[in-house]
Amino acid sequence: MNDRVVGFVLSQSDYRDADVLMQVLCKDYGLLSLIGRSAKKITSKNHCLPMCRYEFIIDYKDNKTIYTIHNQKLLDNYFEDKDIVMMSFKNVLAELVLKNREMDLYDDLQFVFEKLNKENMYLLGSLFVSSIIRRFGITPMVDGCVICGNKKVAALSNRHGGFLCLDHLGGEPVEDVETLKKFRLINKARFENYEAIKDFTYDFRNFDQLMSFFLDNSDLRLRSYDFYKTLV
Repeated sequence: MNDRVVGFVLSQSDYRDADVLMQVLCKDYGLLSLIGRSAKKITSKNHCLPMCRYEFIIDYKDNKTIYTIHNQKLLDNYFEDKDIVMMSFKNVLAELVLKNREMDLYDDLQFVFEKLNKENMYLLGSLFVSSIIRRFGITPMVDGCVICGNKKVAALSNRHGGFLCLDHLGGEPVEDVETLKKFRLINKARFENYEAIKDFTYDFRNFDQLMSFFLDNSDLRLRSYDFYKTLV
């Protein structure tokens, strides 16, 4: 009774007349479905903002899938009411969590959200995606050509699963050395290495290259990312 859970509100949908069903990534319980009674009303005590971290009071039971919120407290506000690009980027990360619900991504998401508005968003986002790629078991070959092992690589192939040399391009466009270095770095890095890599400049193209690799090799589609690309 009256269990305290801490989590990020990743999505909300209508539930019954005035209620809202929220998908919440929790520290100790993974993804939970929480009902906010009368939460459609802006003045309701159960009204929550997406992408924010709350402490919720629920009655947790192992055999239940949906829980009613008895009380809540806002811990960290990461909602964007003016920056649609940043909010859309956070929605991409949230959908990645929802599509990979078996993975324990709470600490990774908290790490990224705490820094996202102050530091390089595309580096942080790339680090988050590379972590998911490793857990998914589709880590790209970045130590040499996928086909022959040649260390002098010139391109990236999503289809082949990593770098290619000039002799095995197969129609893939040649990339500049800096782009290939950044792709290799982000796939080798871990969150504990962040201080050593945080000054590297990552842009949307670097992030998109990694996202494209992940989406092509996981057969997932992210509607939030389709929308985000129309903004940038």
